[in-house]
Amino acid sequence: MDFLIKNGTVYDPAEHRYWKGDIAMVDGKIAAPKANHEYRQVVDADGCIVTTGLIDYHVHYMRGASEGGVNADVVSSCCGITTAVDGGSAGTGMYEHIRNTLVANAQVRFLNCLLVASGGQSNNQYPENLNPVLFDEKKIVEFFRKHSDNLVGLKTRISHGIIDGDLAVESVRRTVEIAEKAGTRVIVHVTDCSIPLDQLASMLRPGDVICHIYQGKGENICLGKDGKVLPGLLEARERGVLFDASNGRSNFDLKICQAAVEQGFVPDVISSDINSSSCFLQPLHSLPRILSKYLDFGMRLEDVLDCATIKPAQLIGMPELGSMAEGTTADVVILKVKQKDVEYSDITGNRFTGHQVIVPQMTFKDGECVFCQADFA
Repeated sequence: MDFLIKNGTVYDPAEHRYWKGDIAMVDGKIAAPKANHEYRQVVDADGCIVTTGLIDYHVHYMRGASEGGVNADVVSSCCGITTAVDGGSAGTGMYEHIRNTLVANAQVRFLNCLLVASGGQSNNQYPENLNPVLFDEKKIVEFFRKHSDNLVGLKTRISHGIIDGDLAVESVRRTVEIAEKAGTRVIVHVTDCSIPLDQLASMLRPGDVICHIYQGKGENICLGKDGKVLPGLLEARERGVLFDASNGRSNFDLKICQAAVEQGFVPDVISSDINSSSCFLQPLHSLPRILSKYLDFGMRLEDVLDCATIKPAQLIGMPELGSMAEGTTADVVILKVKQKDVEYSDITGNRFTGHQVIVPQMTFKDGECVFCQADFA
């Protein structure tokens, strides 16, 4: 089906620019509008932003295989998401089964980070074993070679209750070492981190990612006792280490985030960490709701959109998914920024009232309409 979207404000994340105009989608690609072309539908996007489909860089989509998993397509299209990366639900022990079932049958583009622990994150009762002597380096490296079209990072979690002390340091070191051999980046979960964040950051390479950077559990948070962002994190950013806001239910603190953003320590990526505990409910809700609060924290709309489009597109090696150029994949979302009071909360009880919310109106994946609000188009 071919579509024409008229009168919208087009935002191209790859060029970081807006323009007022029309775009077409023909044979699954973005195209220049043609007066004599017969379109399946003409969509009036007046008052809306037209941009690339959102990329949720950290999700848990393994419904039926992991207790925290949600249904990939149920939570994607309605949120303007056309591409998502599962944040390490699967290790080598179950990845290939997941790929051949859940991933293969999802309409959303469904990529994966591989958990360094072979057993993955299967349940909520006990965590994975991150003792580095148990890491199956040979199989991990083999999987990244064999499944290079789908695996985009090696995930680990450095938290109290999972791994502590010197063993945590060695676990991070070995994870980085294996990732180097596999030719991939490392993504580190740091909620209730068992080692200082600046120490952990110093062990990472340019392009590696710390997720849940605004979490508030334990002593090892992104702010020092003086309330300032840790100098070691700023130095790591200068070296090219990246930071994902990755909200989740238990991995985000409103006050810490506000303080960090006010100091200019804004996220490189904003992802949802969506899971069964708070899907469409506070304190997580959804990616569009999470993106919205950063507008009220003072970030510009285009910078917020970049954190869920071009930046993750580059991290997954598919920068074309963050481009509105002619000939690129027609993953497109129509968004409306509504002025409305929105209440936010976090797991500790902090509250914040925002005044604007990003609402997806229509989502296209590969040029096919996969979602439309009942009162739109």
